[in-house]
Amino acid sequence: MDIINQWWTKLYFLLLRPLYKLIFRWISGKCELLRITYSNSSQGDMVNNIESSLLQSRNVELKKCAVSTDLDVAESTERIRVVKNINLESHPRFKISLQDSLLRIVSYNKLIQSAESRRQIKFSSENEDHMRKLEKLWDLYNSGRPLPSLVGSHWTEIGFQGDNPATDFRGMGLLGLEQLMFFSEIYPEQAQKVLNLSHHPNYGFSFAIVGINITEMCLTLLIKRRLKSYFYSIEKPSPGLHDFHSVYCHIFNSFQQHWIAERPKDIMEFGMVRQKYLQHLEIFLTSGDSCATLLTDFSQFELK
Repeated sequence: MDIINQWWTKLYFLLLRPLYKLIFRWISGKCELLRITYSNSSQGDMVNNIESSLLQSRNVELKKCAVSTDLDVAESTERIRVVKNINLESHPRFKISLQDSLLRIVSYNKLIQSAESRRQIKFSSENEDHMRKLEKLWDLYNSGRPLPSLVGSHWTEIGFQGDNPATDFRGMGLLGLEQLMFFSEIYPEQAQKVLNLSHHPNYGFSFAIVGINITEMCLTLLIKRRLKSYFYSIEKPSPGLHDFHSVYCHIFNSFQQHWIAERPKDIMEFGMVRQKYLQHLEIFLTSGDSCATLLTDFSQFELK
């Protein structure tokens, strides 16, 4: 079966797809990229289709446009116009649509790079900036209650595994810490609600540990490009870490709702519940309603 799939893939890309594009260009008088900009698809679908077309192009320069993090959008748009021989007087919308799409594609690639860079910074107890952030994390979730000490059992109250929270950030580095902080800084009421629910007598969970786990989930979704339909659809054409952190907040909040609804016997069922939630989430992210739903949920949060 694998051999058949491999041959079919080769046949499609080497013969059928070029033939398909040639026939449609002959019928419509437009290249594939131009046809996409004239389609009535949503903004997110248009960007997705343009990205796919560039990735599958046999032109190396065009292919690079879909994977670059330092693309000159205006220059690349003009280069593509020349390669495709498109007359802007006849097709003025092409330049506008292509520039917007390239900006979104490059911004997503940069976002992956930025998020991964934060993850790679290991939390260090010797770093004063890192320790200040850890102290601020305590303040954010404890309503002005003074931090007893940098190491102690009090950290388990907000869901760390032991006396030293630094050890729990090993996998996600500063990204895990900064997303926990962001949740309470931007959506304080919702963050406190999730923390309170984590102390549920029957369905409680380790708030900080689960939050760091959700950071890993979100980063994986970002890198696997499962979040691109959302980011390609929002009004902001060049999202940054702030926007990624907002998605994290939604997913963390959504996961705790799923956790309570599943009524797990104990924390040992976390892996099973997480996997079920992730499957539902990935299906949701491919739906056309994902952008509108996420934005609606965010608007219900109490902004600080």
